[in-house]
Amino acid sequence: MDYDFLVRADELDLRHQTPTGSRRLSFDRAGLSLAAWREQARSKLTELLCVEEQPVGGTVTELRQAVHQGVDVTALVMRVDDDLSVPAYLLRPSGVPPASDGTAVLALHGHGQVDECLGVAGVHEDYHHHFALALAQAGHTVLLPELRGFGALYDLAAQRDGESLTYWRWGSHMAYTALTDGFQNGRTLMGDTIEDLLRWERWLATTHGVRHLDVVGISWGGDLACAYPVFSTRVRSIFASGTLGSFTAVFSGGGNAPAHCVPGVLGWLDRADIAGLNAPRRLAVHYGELDVPGPDNLSASYNQTVPDAYQRLHRIYAAAGAADALSLYVSPSRGHEMDNELLLRFLRERTERGRGGVRPVSERTVGGSVDDV
Repeated sequence: MDYDFLVRADELDLRHQTPTGSRRLSFDRAGLSLAAWREQARSKLTELLCVEEQPVGGTVTELRQAVHQGVDVTALVMRVDDDLSVPAYLLRPSGVPPASDGTAVLALHGHGQVDECLGVAGVHEDYHHHFALALAQAGHTVLLPELRGFGALYDLAAQRDGESLTYWRWGSHMAYTALTDGFQNGRTLMGDTIEDLLRWERWLATTHGVRHLDVVGISWGGDLACAYPVFSTRVRSIFASGTLGSFTAVFSGGGNAPAHCVPGVLGWLDRADIAGLNAPRRLAVHYGELDVPGPDNLSASYNQTVPDAYQRLHRIYAAAGAADALSLYVSPSRGHEMDNELLLRFLRERTERGRGGVRPVSERTVGGSVDDV
């Protein structure tokens, strides 16, 4: 017997699709009033993410300070528990007290590291375009947390002999053990990260008197920008780039890394429902028009599910009487990347719709029409 005996792929039926979840608590399907839907959907999301809404821990220590391109940067470490501490960076215009107006921006990176959001010397500029630094240079107090599984937090068990809990790093073997180990123990990476963000929010409030937060994120950070504020009372606006399309497309179609995987979620909710729980907060969803499915693009955020997802989100906002608080922008000739000019304008004029070189999604769609938006 040789290899010719073995069954080949072309002798099989290989068109499998996972049975589509029923999304029984989707706003369009639940048949509930907005208030009842919001209560039940939020409760189910809390359960699926395994989020503790008042997480313990959060003692913060300042390590060091520097002045970088006109910005004061403070390196921080927060102790989550006896076995884990996580870093973040507080940025503010040089010489200006942090959050002097009671506001701050929470900047959430995607797959990458905080280096690429800060413009650290010797680090190449990637799709983040140093957006945290740009925000501080424009006058904002910014907290940039390093997220679990990235950068210094690549291996959450690095100091445990013979063990590792890793997620993502360029050029490294990625078994995603931080994610799979969490699943086995009833945890999710998204839920654990949201708890960290709630701890950072609490520190900003108690240490610097922050009353209102604007949340900005791209890619994985964009997913978190839509999900974390559901559990916050301080977030007033959200800028989410490279996210929102249905969960159905991001893995089988886009080949995404699995940080935003939530076991069982499509039996209950999709991304539009999660984002809709933020209504009536101001929410801008952003894409680069070139961020479409293709062999060289594993983000594929501006995919065929976006028009339907945005319409679903719009219906939730309309039911909340906040249709004008929602906007979707597509930056011409850009891929999966932050648009700093648009971001700064959004924060400066939250009620303004697309202007000055940025087109609303109704002028360019993927896989469907949004004419009624």
